[in-house]
Amino acid sequence: MGDEAAHPGDAAGAAALPLSEATSEAGARGRLVDAWLEELLSRAVRRYNRRPRPEIIAESTGVTEATDARAVIRRACIRSALAGGATGALSTGAAVATAETNGLGGLVAIPSAMLAIGGETVLRLLLHVQMLCELADLFGLRFNPDEPADVWALLALAFGAVEHPQDTDDPAGVLVRSARGRGSDVAKQLATRLAGESVARNLVPVLSVASSSITSWVVTRRLGDTARRYLRYRRALDEALCDETLRPHLDRLFDGLWFIFTADGRLTPEESALLAAVLRRLPAPARVGLNERLADDITWIERLRDVPEGARAPLLRALEIAAAVDKVASLRERKLLVHAAAALGLRVDEGGLARMIREFEEIGTLGVAA
Repeated sequence: MGDEAAHPGDAAGAAALPLSEATSEAGARGRLVDAWLEELLSRAVRRYNRRPRPEIIAESTGVTEATDARAVIRRACIRSALAGGATGALSTGAAVATAETNGLGGLVAIPSAMLAIGGETVLRLLLHVQMLCELADLFGLRFNPDEPADVWALLALAFGAVEHPQDTDDPAGVLVRSARGRGSDVAKQLATRLAGESVARNLVPVLSVASSSITSWVVTRRLGDTARRYLRYRRALDEALCDETLRPHLDRLFDGLWFIFTADGRLTPEESALLAAVLRRLPAPARVGLNERLADDITWIERLRDVPEGARAPLLRALEIAAAVDKVASLRERKLLVHAAAALGLRVDEGGLARMIREFEEIGTLGVAA
């Protein structure tokens, strides 16, 4: 995402997980479908990226996350609901035709309805990708069509197609898989989930028109809100991710982000996606013993004492941004910042923290002087 030179997917470790060898014709066919979905998504992103780049939120008068971004989501919800309603109407028509012809009409109507459901699954994916690209543009970011790991992570997390890091004994492994996946595994799970949703919503004639529209709206809204928050996080922290002085110490930044994000109890989908984005930048040696590090904030604080002078202020600023980006800094987050600042030989800028929270609330991004 962002300028291609600074895209996390360019880092070592961004390669896709190896696919298992084919064991049957069905398995090979399934991988073809996965590959087709991956290519479809990449083409959609590449086509969108040919458009001229608009002004970003922070540089546009009167444009804020709360207004412009929500307008993008609302338009996508309307389109998705219309597509869902049309599919529900076709399913209802198929059921009526089958009943009125004693089943003979079903020979044509039912396959047509199933094709419509499959078409709606693809259309929803394209609508969602366009919404994600439009939201990214508002924040001055763009997805990399050749390595759209951010898009797959957002889709998978929003639709619950992957494990939650805090629901396993291997949170690092979940994040690593999310960071490295180009979509091969996610595409399979996502396609199954989307198709299953479409079939379930269209099982009951007549009611399927309303249920399909409403469900499509709700699902699109959930994805849009997750993406909106994630892009706020990425825009805010991209400077730190690309800071030359911090690159040798990204492992400490990653651990700090984990402790700050989990201070409120549970990772949100956008926080999981951001952690996966940072993890893509970490070299393999920095991932050794990651689970143990993520369970020990005291050791993390001690490791901060080894950070050289030139990287200390940028690291603390990145941690302050991480605490403020969700528009509220909890007591536990502030305590972590105080301990981290003390280990770095610095002090937390409470005034700056309050200013960042206010800018995230009012605009959605940090001002130039933040």
